[in-house]
Amino acid sequence: MRSALILVVEDHPINRRLLQAQLASEGWQSELVATGAEALLWLEHTRPIAVITDYVLEDMTGVELLHRVRRWETDTPGAPPIPMILYSGMPLDYLQSESRGLDCRAIITKPVSRAQLRQALAPLFSVPETPPFTSSMPDDLLIELLQFGYQQLPGLRQSLANRQFQEAASIAHGLHGAAAVLKQTEIAQYAAEIENRVRQNPFESLDAVFASLQTALDRLGRQIKARQGTLSA
Repeated sequence: MRSALILVVEDHPINRRLLQAQLASEGWQSELVATGAEALLWLEHTRPIAVITDYVLEDMTGVELLHRVRRWETDTPGAPPIPMILYSGMPLDYLQSESRGLDCRAIITKPVSRAQLRQALAPLFSVPETPPFTSSMPDDLLIELLQFGYQQLPGLRQSLANRQFQEAASIAHGLHGAAAVLKQTEIAQYAAEIENRVRQNPFESLDAVFASLQTALDRLGRQIKARQGTLSA
């Protein structure tokens, strides 16, 4: 069945919501899935106008998903290839090399902007009229980031205390990525500093950086509360 939806494949919930909001602001509807397996199952009964997939997924890479979609299309001929768009924070030349020969229509690097999406999607079909641009992030996404950050802090603190450095780096990496795509530079900066220092010099004390990260999250919470109070006044 033909669908007017764009399928978004992204395992991070905040990044998923942000990409959906960016697409909606350009006038496009989207369906969200978290894994490559979910995407392949969805594609069995619905044909989207495009698929946008992250490179790093829980169960496979975006390039592997691209390869499996192309192989599936070869086994079921009769329709043109689904436009596939790959996005990632990895170097562009690496992604181009990995996806060579798989008819990847576009590669977008993180953090993803509306301009990048517009440029990648415009050649595929007519672009709807876009609403006026706004640079502010929706409060619901910032609230999700704040909740996500507070949920991660106890695990990050415990993994640092227990010297579980790989786990600490993974938690900090996830928080850094979520904050970066929402342009919360202070939170992203401290999370990245924790990640980098854990990887490079894991036995160095990170108490001060951890406290700064918590303070940055608290500051975001106050900003959201103040803005919501202003809007309701």
